[in-house]
Amino acid sequence: MRRALFVASLLTAVLSSPGCVHERKPDQPDHATLPAVADAVFTTLEDEGAIASAYVVDARTGQPLYTHREQVRLLPASTMKVVSTSAALSALGSDFRFRTPVTLEGTQLGGLFLGDVVAQASGDPSLGSWRFPETAAACDRIAQAMRDRGIQQWRGAVRVRGTDDGELPLGPGWAWDDAAYAYSAAPTAFVFRENVVDLALARAPGATCTDAPSAQLTPAFATFPTRVNVDANADRASLACTRQRGGPGVHCIWRSPAGGPCPRAATVRLAVDEPQALFAACVDASLTRLGVARLPLTLEAPTGPIPPVPVPLVELESPPLADLVRVTNKESLNLYAERLGMRFTRERTGQEGYGPLRTALMQELTRRGIAARDLRPVDGSGLSRYNLATARGLARVVLTSLNEPYANAFLDSLPVSGVDGTLAGRPTTARTAGRIRAKTGTLSGQKCFVGVAERPADPEHPRVVFALMLGNMDEGTALPATEAFDRFSAALVELPLR
Repeated sequence: MRRALFVASLLTAVLSSPGCVHERKPDQPDHATLPAVADAVFTTLEDEGAIASAYVVDARTGQPLYTHREQVRLLPASTMKVVSTSAALSALGSDFRFRTPVTLEGTQLGGLFLGDVVAQASGDPSLGSWRFPETAAACDRIAQAMRDRGIQQWRGAVRVRGTDDGELPLGPGWAWDDAAYAYSAAPTAFVFRENVVDLALARAPGATCTDAPSAQLTPAFATFPTRVNVDANADRASLACTRQRGGPGVHCIWRSPAGGPCPRAATVRLAVDEPQALFAACVDASLTRLGVARLPLTLEAPTGPIPPVPVPLVELESPPLADLVRVTNKESLNLYAERLGMRFTRERTGQEGYGPLRTALMQELTRRGIAARDLRPVDGSGLSRYNLATARGLARVVLTSLNEPYANAFLDSLPVSGVDGTLAGRPTTARTAGRIRAKTGTLSGQKCFVGVAERPADPEHPRVVFALMLGNMDEGTALPATEAFDRFSAALVELPLR
């Protein structure tokens, strides 16, 4: 998640409010403890105009061990995913699977089928996704099931039932100029291939920066209008795309630095407006590969067909919810977080939509004893600039999740520092390796972390839950947000808590 939004400076009175378990004192010795390291980090950041907030509690008792401005509300960014994914696990269970039934609605006359292939939208975010073998083969399973019924020819269409024909359900407070990109794909009631296509641009050997590149879409059956212009006098090389107003495609500008090297290739993942059309094209392609011919709709049908009766064809299953939550949190997948949040909402309220989502999440937080002033969820992914959270609220979401039946699935979904997910590139030591798990969140000027740290050398507090929120960060700050996290999280594992 990127590109978002600047959080206004908070009032000096709020930033200087008391209430921390550990407060800095001018004459405090600088010895190697968590408070000493954290205080030094936060002083450096706040002296440059940033806002720092932190909350550390014992994972078993919930006892606060270190706090710093834990009551300050900031943008949670993608750490909002711990709210939506833990809520889904709580309501549905780790073994829950989305099921998308597909039926034949028409008449089969020998090897000829006259009618439609109809899928019932289930909200499955993984349908057709390349991330799981069982979902990537969805179209092939449909085509094989038709062939197994002896169908050699058919005349009809591929349709999806149960979709919203209104406007695309973009979340409230989402940035309009993110809409063209995969990370901001609309969480429609029917999702296919994560509602994205891949665009690859390439310049032929000998081509100049001003020459138009070739464009290739993946999957090959996608029909996605794309217009690409080139700018050979830019400050730096980049590829930027915006949604075309009044049309389904996008307009991309491939920029090259003036007088600099000319980029030969670039790729970008783009959001599609009509996943139903992408799904239909995929089924058509699979049927063609299996030799099932599609007849033109203008062809005259045989006389006297039997009245059409829906016939179950195949049921497409998602991986278990635990697996969906794992990819959601480790890779910070916005579409998955929104669809899991909406499925939780339907389970609790019988409805979908951002209004019911807010109500259902607030009820879930109340059940956990988390005050409304500590968390104000507006969407499930954290893309919205209207979300607000405190470090105290986010830490308590993780803390309460560790005491629920789905605790292991939730804990396993958090990125491991230096190992995988959004923390794969963070440095570790022999003592910290594998001992820091945290969901990250990033918006422009904002960086958040919430998770669990293991302290094997501390029998009193062997595991702690933490949240670290940094706001008003500047690109030129002397201490980057990721380095601040590295110092803070290492101290959580290695150093005394007082």
